[in-house]
Amino acid sequence: MKSRKNILILIIVFSLLLYSFRDSSIFYFGPSYDNGSLGPGRNQIIIEHDGLNRTFWVETPSSYSPNHNYPVLFYFHLLGSTGGTTTMEDLVNEENIIGVYPDGVNNTWNAGLINSDQAGSVADDYGFTLKILDWMKDNTRINENKLYAFGVSAGAIFLYEQIASRPNDFAAFALVMGNYFDCESSSYDFQRCVEGRPMIDYDRGVSILHIHGFMDRTVPYYGGPVGGYADEKLHFHSVDFAVDLWIDHNQCTAKPHIDEFLIPGVVISTYGDCNDSSEVKLYVLLNAGHGQLEDHLPESLDYGPVISIVWDFFEKHPKNKLL
Repeated sequence: MKSRKNILILIIVFSLLLYSFRDSSIFYFGPSYDNGSLGPGRNQIIIEHDGLNRTFWVETPSSYSPNHNYPVLFYFHLLGSTGGTTTMEDLVNEENIIGVYPDGVNNTWNAGLINSDQAGSVADDYGFTLKILDWMKDNTRINENKLYAFGVSAGAIFLYEQIASRPNDFAAFALVMGNYFDCESSSYDFQRCVEGRPMIDYDRGVSILHIHGFMDRTVPYYGGPVGGYADEKLHFHSVDFAVDLWIDHNQCTAKPHIDEFLIPGVVISTYGDCNDSSEVKLYVLLNAGHGQLEDHLPESLDYGPVISIVWDFFEKHPKNKLL
């Protein structure tokens, strides 16, 4: 009798634990891919891709209606994080948009690196992203003129290396604390390198926002080894290298407009007169290291320092500005 009572207590405790974690990426009982429905707020979606069950999260406004046409903002998380711990609730509700937060395998993204001393990923994240887009088009109404993507650190490295450089439906990109790997200077093996393949596979001008800390040692502003250590095997290109790639692709002809006084300690360079009314914009936070950007930006910005700057940029750059 006593053992049955103990078993009953264990069942109750476990049920309470399940309930307390119901909104986590481990235990979740919200709408799923199986029923193809979305409700207001956060929805966990699980799809099969390339032999793996992949998860992404769709955050809809509190006033969500399947009959409304929504802009969509993809967010690619940093190393060690997940889409399940991401939210842009204030932005989603106030601007009436949909946020999409994919989960990377091993809490990171495949940016072409084959071997590493750290846990990495060789998953088909590019195909996964395209499959998410297909799912969104099938299961809700989205404004395909206003599909945007931004990533932070590892998410930005992935975006630069894979998504931004291949044919896709996104109108504009924001890259925060990320850059291209320098394959020639690194000691690792890579599946793909910017040095060895055409960087841009399409002719349309694409608006790019890059935000970086000048004191960043993890992804050094001037390029070089991770952390600035001479014996580090993994190297990055400089921020100027990345920005110049996009200025060249977009055929921006105007001299940059440089603003050093709009935000104290931040130099903003804007490159205009680009193809298809695109724009390349660079924010350099002079005193910020990796992961310290929000400490050097005004707290008064509506949705948080970084996301407010990102969304302000995206609002100005739909794919077709005539619509």
